[in-house]
Amino acid sequence: MILKREGTLVVRPDSGDPPVIVPQLLDLLGEAFKEHVTTNPSGYKMLPPQIRMIQGDGISYETLGAILDAMATAGWAADNLAFGSGGALLQKLNRDTQKCAFKCSEITKAGGDKTLVFKDPITDKGKQSKKGQLSLENIDGKITTVTEGKGDPSKNMLVEMFRDGKLLVEYATEDMRKRAEIPGCPNACAHEAKAVA
Repeated sequence: MILKREGTLVVRPDSGDPPVIVPQLLDLLGEAFKEHVTTNPSGYKMLPPQIRMIQGDGISYETLGAILDAMATAGWAADNLAFGSGGALLQKLNRDTQKCAFKCSEITKAGGDKTLVFKDPITDKGKQSKKGQLSLENIDGKITTVTEGKGDPSKNMLVEMFRDGKLLVEYATEDMRKRAEIPGCPNACAHEAKAVA
């Protein structure tokens, strides 16, 4: 299925030491697609164009070189891998520090069927993500995320901002700043988060 598709499947490891995990996963993918692995002009192995990797966890100026060195030692070309730009490449802040992440939680297939999308790392249950259609609601005075499409649309504080690449709602920056300054306004946080998304 992967080799027949038009496009690229991107595999993303999330846990472990990147200079160890990246070559290990490349070796596993190379074994799975061994009949389609090629060698570039420099003599390094390349996965078929329908599959690549991205390493986003633990990326800093220092780790980039270590990961590429480990790949070269294992015989893999750098073109097999893309790097995510985490907080360590900026101010050493990251999504975990800020308690912020944006992830796909549900997909709708061509026929209309919906499928839950989530991550559930074996090594870190704290990184388990929310599933299905999400609704942000004020339940008994507490702002709560209701998952798996079980929320009440009339109580959902989130505002749809994008659909099919089109901007549906546009807020002026000054309006968002004013709303965010209102003490105790639950809609401020919800709308700001959706606007950034």
